[in-house]
Amino acid sequence: MDPQQPGQSSQPGQYPPPPPHPQQGPYPPAGPYQQPPPGTYPPPYPPPYPQPGQYPPPYPQQWGAPQPYPGQFGYREPRVIPAPSGTPYHRLARTPKHAWWRPIVGTLFLAAGAFFLTAAVLVAWEIVHSLITGEFSEPQGNDIFPSDTENLAVTLVMLGVLTPLVLLTAWLVQRRPWFSVASVLNRIRWRWLLLCCLPGLGYLVVSYALGILVDQIFPSQDPVAVDEGSWVGPAAFLVPALVIIFLVPFQSAAEEFVFRGWLVQAIGAYGPNQVTGRAQWFKVLMRTPWPGIVISSLAFVSAHGYTGWAMADIFVFAMTIGWLTVRTGGLEAAISVHALNNLFAFLLPAAMGQLDGWDVQGGAPWTLLVVDVPCLALYAAAVVWLAKRNEVARLS
Repeated sequence: MDPQQPGQSSQPGQYPPPPPHPQQGPYPPAGPYQQPPPGTYPPPYPPPYPQPGQYPPPYPQQWGAPQPYPGQFGYREPRVIPAPSGTPYHRLARTPKHAWWRPIVGTLFLAAGAFFLTAAVLVAWEIVHSLITGEFSEPQGNDIFPSDTENLAVTLVMLGVLTPLVLLTAWLVQRRPWFSVASVLNRIRWRWLLLCCLPGLGYLVVSYALGILVDQIFPSQDPVAVDEGSWVGPAAFLVPALVIIFLVPFQSAAEEFVFRGWLVQAIGAYGPNQVTGRAQWFKVLMRTPWPGIVISSLAFVSAHGYTGWAMADIFVFAMTIGWLTVRTGGLEAAISVHALNNLFAFLLPAAMGQLDGWDVQGGAPWTLLVVDVPCLALYAAAVVWLAKRNEVARLS
């Protein structure tokens, strides 16, 4: 009997082959199961769908899918977002999290935190002092403790603790990385900081030598003789020197984090991303670092007790290191020269037995400004040259 004639049954294994696929060709002949050769069957996901192992990214914009919102598909917006790549230092607070109120609230939070934190340090210091000496100290004028060295130490510590407070404010209020206050790389560039100490030492040497020369040409008109003191000896100098060497760098760094760091970036955050609409000149100005540098320099001067030409000198100093901060993309150049200057300013009186006047800030002759301006210019030029030579990052 012919199995292919109608009305007659076929034997097992003799079924006719299925019709061929219109694109891929015929299926293999009927018979025992065999692994089909590649390309025999049509793919399970024909175009335009992706092949297995080639699935699209979670949010394919090329397919016209909308952007996910927080919470959609398990997506959550990061709590801390850095500034976009290519952002200069003074605009690192202008992140996608920026809002007009964040710099204001952050500044108020920083001021309140500084008050309570310094008060806590003072109270803790008083308790430890009383436990060691057996009695509480009674303030005498501006002095809290009877020892000049101890008064200097507690003041340096009260200022030094402001650095972590600034970092906390940037992270908590502005929702950006902690150390974005330090540099465009969100960290302290230690090698660059140490390298900046070389022109910083040169600044001190040239300033001291030029000051002696100018004083010889233009002697002081003050008829009152100034007691320059005398060497106190190694035993009396050792403890104050250790206190100054270990604590002054933290105090200088804290002031830079507050004035050249937080204030410059808080003001720079108000510069718009695009200059359109009215008052374009003002928007262009706010995008530059100069409003932040000038305002922070004025605040730096007001935080000290200088008068007359000394105020002008410290303003020039603040403007110079503020510009260097933006020019080099970080606080390292400002911290190095500030710390070296303060080390010299404290160590010299301590060595000459005049540490009791460490907190005296007053006026100065006009020659101080004449001496300091060219020295600061030389320091700035040396730092810029070193930054170019070492390819220091200026943008995030």
